[in-house]
Amino acid sequence: MLNKRVKVYISIIIALGLSFLIYSMLKIPKDTIPDIILFGLFAVLAESLLIYITKELTVSVAFAVDLMAVLTFGPYAGALIASIGTTFQVIKYEDGTIKHLFNFPYYKTLFNVSQLALSVGIAGLVFEYLGGIPGEYVYPKYLLPATITALIYYILNSILMAVLISLLMNKSLAYVLGTDFKWTIPNFLFLAFLGIVMAEAFIRIGYISFILLFIPLLMVRYMFKLYIDLKQSYYDTINVLMKALDAKDKYTAGHSQSVERIAALLSRELGLSESHIERIRIAALLHDIGKIGVKEEVLNKPGKLTDEEMNIIREHPVKGYEILSEVPSLRDVALWVRYHHEWYNGSGYPDGLKGDAIPLEAQILSLADVFDALVSDRPYRDAFSQEEAYKIILEHEGTQFSPKLIDAFKKAFEKNREEFKHDI
Repeated sequence: MLNKRVKVYISIIIALGLSFLIYSMLKIPKDTIPDIILFGLFAVLAESLLIYITKELTVSVAFAVDLMAVLTFGPYAGALIASIGTTFQVIKYEDGTIKHLFNFPYYKTLFNVSQLALSVGIAGLVFEYLGGIPGEYVYPKYLLPATITALIYYILNSILMAVLISLLMNKSLAYVLGTDFKWTIPNFLFLAFLGIVMAEAFIRIGYISFILLFIPLLMVRYMFKLYIDLKQSYYDTINVLMKALDAKDKYTAGHSQSVERIAALLSRELGLSESHIERIRIAALLHDIGKIGVKEEVLNKPGKLTDEEMNIIREHPVKGYEILSEVPSLRDVALWVRYHHEWYNGSGYPDGLKGDAIPLEAQILSLADVFDALVSDRPYRDAFSQEEAYKIILEHEGTQFSPKLIDAFKKAFEKNREEFKHDI
C-alpha cells in the first residue's frame, strides 16, 4: 500500500507531466509527427535495454536518444518522444518476468511518463533559453548549451526519482542520492556525450545515423553493465564474508550493516564526499573481519571474559588489518579497520594512538561500532535503549571520542534517529 505522502507526490507529478504533454501536442508542427513516431520507436528500443543498479532501480541507454531528440526537434517533441519510449517499453526482469504497458500498474506508467516528460521538456526549454536552436548543428556554436541541457535532464530525472524512493523507503533524500544514484554518474557521462554526437550526426546525415550509432549505443550499455556487475560482485563478496562472521557470532548478526549505515550518516555530517563515504562503508562492513579467527566459545561466552580471552578479542583489529592489507585496493580500509578501537585520549588498542593521530575514518567506525553495540543484545547484558546509548556516547566526549565527532553524531542522530536502530 502506498502511503499518503507517496500518493500526493505521484499525483502532483502526473498532473504536471500530463499537462506538459498535452501542451506539447498543441505546440508541435504537424509535419514533425512522422519523425516523432520514428524517434519514439527508437526510444522504445532504448528504454527496453535496461541495466539493473538495484532490485528496484534501473538505468537505460534511452538518455542519449532523449537528449538527441531534444537537440534535434526541441523540448515539446522531445518530451513526446521520451514519453512514447517509456510508455511502450518492454522490461525483462532478472527472474525472467516480462512487463509491458498492459500488465504494469497504471500509476507507475503514468508517473514514469510524467517525470520523464518534465525532465526532458524542462531541459529542452533551458537549451532554447541559452540560445540553442533545435535542428541546427550543435558543434561548435551550441556545444555548451547542449552540455548544460544534458546536465539539467540528468539532475531533474535523478531528483524526481530519488524523492519517490525516499518517500517509499522513508529514507532521507541525501541518503537515497548517495547510495543508489551515484552509480548512474558513469552512465550519464557516457550517454551525454553520445547523445550530443547522435544529434549532430542526425542533423548532418539524417536517419542513416540510427544505423551507424546504434552499435556504439549497445557498446556503451555493455560497458556500463560490466561496470555495474563488477561493483555488485565486489559487494556480494563482502556480504558473503559478513554472513560467515554473523553465522559464527550470533550476537552480532546484522551489526556490520548497522555500523555501515551509521558510519555513512556521520560521514555526511562531516562533509565527506560520496566516493570517500563509499570507502568508509566498505570499512564498516569489514571492521570485524578479524573475528573470523576467534574461537566461538570466546565470542559467545555469556559471562565475564578472562584477561587471556580479552587479549584474544583485542587481537581482531590487527588480524583484520593483516587480512585486508593483502588486497591492494583495500589498503586504506585495512588501516581504518586496524585503528577502529583506538581512543581519542590514547587509551585504546592496538597501538595506543591519540588525538588526530587516529585517522578520521577510524574514529567514525569507532563511534558507529560502539553505538550499535550498545543498542544490541550481548551475551553478558541486554540492549540499551537508543536514548541511553546516546547519553553514554556523549559522556565519552574527549576520552573515547573527539569533540568534532561528537558534534557530528548529535546532528546525525537528531536528523536520522530511525537509521540508528540495530539491524536484526
